[in-house]
Amino acid sequence: MAKLWPNPTALHMSWFDSLAASFIPLIPKSIMRRLSTRYIAGEKRADALERGHRLARAGYRVTYDQLGEAVTNEAEVAAAVEENLRLLDDLKNGNLELNISTKPTQMGLNISEQLCHDSMAKVLEKAQEYGAFVRFEMEESFTVDGTLRVFEKLRAKFGSSVGVVLQSMLFRTEEDARALIASSDRPLNVRMVKGIYLEPDDVAYQEGSRVNDSYLRTLRVLLEGGAYVAAATHDDLLVAGLEQLLAENPSWRDKTEVQVLLGVREEMRQHVRDSGLPVRVYVPYGEAWHKYVTRRLKRNPKLARHAFFGIFKRGERLN
Repeated sequence: MAKLWPNPTALHMSWFDSLAASFIPLIPKSIMRRLSTRYIAGEKRADALERGHRLARAGYRVTYDQLGEAVTNEAEVAAAVEENLRLLDDLKNGNLELNISTKPTQMGLNISEQLCHDSMAKVLEKAQEYGAFVRFEMEESFTVDGTLRVFEKLRAKFGSSVGVVLQSMLFRTEEDARALIASSDRPLNVRMVKGIYLEPDDVAYQEGSRVNDSYLRTLRVLLEGGAYVAAATHDDLLVAGLEQLLAENPSWRDKTEVQVLLGVREEMRQHVRDSGLPVRVYVPYGEAWHKYVTRRLKRNPKLARHAFFGIFKRGERLN
């Protein structure tokens, strides 16, 4: 995201964002819990399943995301694997959509690529048996190479059961997309995001307009290359850009969906759903919610401002 803004109002907001982020560690956990309820289903798997049921009844696709990242030992990785296996069982038994998301550092990437691969393979073996899909997420820029190496090995074995994420703020992303298309004849499923991490200016675009341009260029590369594309965004300009691409080539519509985060811009997601594009909602849950919320808000001060104002909003709309 941009560090410098082009006008005084934006500069003021940047100052407010940083101030809000600096107060995050001082906010009582009880208030943080209230802040998070709009964006996180709850601490238990059952909370996520209940929210998923409601969203599915309202016409949305759903992905379930067990919170947790940057784990430091193999016991934590094993626990994350076990939770994902139980999540897949519960989704199957509850006749819910079999679609989950995992983070590389949650699955052991910071310990070793081999551990991450083996951990993901355990989850994907059950996913493939059930006909489920697992999204292998993307994190900070220094994890990208390792993440893509692990993903390519998983894709070679599990094909359409696994997908990856690309971040348009990184300079390298368009070329990464081309490389993924060229590297294998196995199906490619990519979730396209802007990226939430504060990255240095030698690896990432700092201006919002350039991040958006990169996003739309990469969308076109992926769709032209035959990939299934999940356009994850809450930005009206990017939704309009996606719609323009689909108008140019209607055959791409069957290979596209829009993805949004739980509790964010419900009016927008309703409009997109009603326009005929499938919309998927990410439903995060888990006991790591406090660490997750705190870390994300401190890493990206702009999110801290949105979270602050989110306290005063009503609960999530499901229409």
